[in-house]
Amino acid sequence: MRLLLAFAFAAVVVLPARAEPDFAGAVERIINDVIEPGYKTFVSAAEDQSTAMQALCDAPSAAALETARDRFEAVVLAWSAVELIRFGPAREDNRFEKLFYWPDRKGRGLKQVQAILATQDETADVAETLSGKSVAVQGLPALEFVLHGTGAEDLAAGAPYRCAYGEAISSVIAANAEALRRGWSDDGGFARSMRDAGGGNALYQSHGEVVQDFLRAATEQLQVVRDLKIGSSIGEAPEKAKPKRAPYWRSELTLAAIMANLRGVEAMMLAGLDDLLPAEHARYAGAVAFELKQAKNTLDALMRNGGAWLDLAAGTEGHQKLSYVMIPLAGATRVIAENYPTALGLTLGFNSLDGD
Repeated sequence: MRLLLAFAFAAVVVLPARAEPDFAGAVERIINDVIEPGYKTFVSAAEDQSTAMQALCDAPSAAALETARDRFEAVVLAWSAVELIRFGPAREDNRFEKLFYWPDRKGRGLKQVQAILATQDETADVAETLSGKSVAVQGLPALEFVLHGTGAEDLAAGAPYRCAYGEAISSVIAANAEALRRGWSDDGGFARSMRDAGGGNALYQSHGEVVQDFLRAATEQLQVVRDLKIGSSIGEAPEKAKPKRAPYWRSELTLAAIMANLRGVEAMMLAGLDDLLPAEHARYAGAVAFELKQAKNTLDALMRNGGAWLDLAAGTEGHQKLSYVMIPLAGATRVIAENYPTALGLTLGFNSLDGD
C-alpha cells in the first residue's frame, strides 16, 4: 500500500502544468484582423457618406437622395460591426455617444434634432460648431432623421437647410470615425497599450486583462442586441410592442444593423478568443457558434421575407420569430460570460451595462 501511494504521488508531481493560453497572440490577432480593419472600413464608409451628402446639397435630385441613403446604409453597417468596441478611444471625448446616441429613451435627442430643423439653427449646419453641440444631434440617429424622417423627401427637390445640416452631421461622423481609427492605430495609441500589457503599463497589467475586455465587449454587445434592440422593442406580446424603440427603424436598417452586430461578435471570437480555449473546453466555441447561427438564420429569413420593422415587431409571426431569437442570444451570452472566463482562468468583473 505504501508503495502504491508513493507511486501515485510521484505521478502527480511530475505531470507538467498546463501552459497559459497565448493571450498575447490572441490580442494581436484581434487588433490586426478585426479592430483596425473594422475602423478602416468605417472611416471609408463615413467619408463616402460625407461626399454623397455634399453632392446632394450641390445638385438635389431623387437619384442623389437615393445615393445618400445608400451611403447611409453602408456607414451604419460599418459602424455596427465595430459597435461592440465600447472602450478605449470610443470613450474619449464621448465619441461613442456622438456617433450613436441611443437608446433615446424619452425622445429627447429626436426633439433636439427636430428643433434644429424647425428653427434652422445657424450653428448646426456647420461641422465646426455642430461638433460642440449635444451628442444627440451629430451622429447616425440624427442623420437618419435628416435622410428618412418627416420631410426627408424634400431633399430631392432642394431643402437647403436640411441638407446643409445633414452634410454637417456627415462631416462630424467622418471626423469622429477617423479619430477612432487614429486612436487605435497611431504609435503610442490604444492598440500599443494592449500589445505592451504588463510591467509598468497603466492600463493593462497582463494580456489576460486585455482578453477580459474583449470577452466583456462581446458579452455586452449580445446583451444590447437581445435586451435593448429586440426585447424592449417587441415587448412580451405583439400588442405590447414598441418597435420605434429600436434603432434605424425609419431607414429599415434595424435587422441589417443587428446582423452586423452579431458578425462583429463572431469576428472577435474567431480571430482570437476561440483558439484560447484548452482542448477540454473547446466545445464552448462550438456552442457559441451554434447559438449565433440560430439567431442569424432567423433574422436572415425575416430580412429575406421583407416587411417593415414596425410590422414585424408588432405582428404575430414576426414577434414570434424575434422572441425566439432572444433564446440563442441568451445562450451565447451565458457561455461567453461564464464558461470562457472559467476555462481561461479569467474574471470578467464589472459590466458597463450593469444598472441600465
